[in-house]
Amino acid sequence: MKRIGIINCFEVSKKCTASGCFKAFHARTGAFDRYQGEEAEIISFVHCNGCGPDALENVMEKARRMKEKGVDVIHLSTCTRSRCPMYAAFMEALGYQTEVEGFTHAKKKP
Repeated sequence: MKRIGIINCFEVSKKCTASGCFKAFHARTGAFDRYQGEEAEIISFVHCNGCGPDALENVMEKARRMKEKGVDVIHLSTCTRSRCPMYAAFMEALGYQTEVEGFTHAKKKP
């Protein structure tokens, strides 16, 4: 069974319900289509601590703690991919520690 953790954007989390991430997971759409026919569960959902000079360090600490709790794959949320200036750095650094997926669900249609 795959154990999934999601890291979303702190700024977006102020108004986001995370329903897009969970809906995509349950329907196995977006980035979660890779789990078709496979048992998987979300065991951790956290947000970064916001933009700042220690953003990368904070995300890496959360990722370390997620792995301690049994997370196999970390997904950066779609809002992180589309809005975070640190996205590429997060992807690179996380990729050295764990399996990482760069999004969760498709963008909303206008």
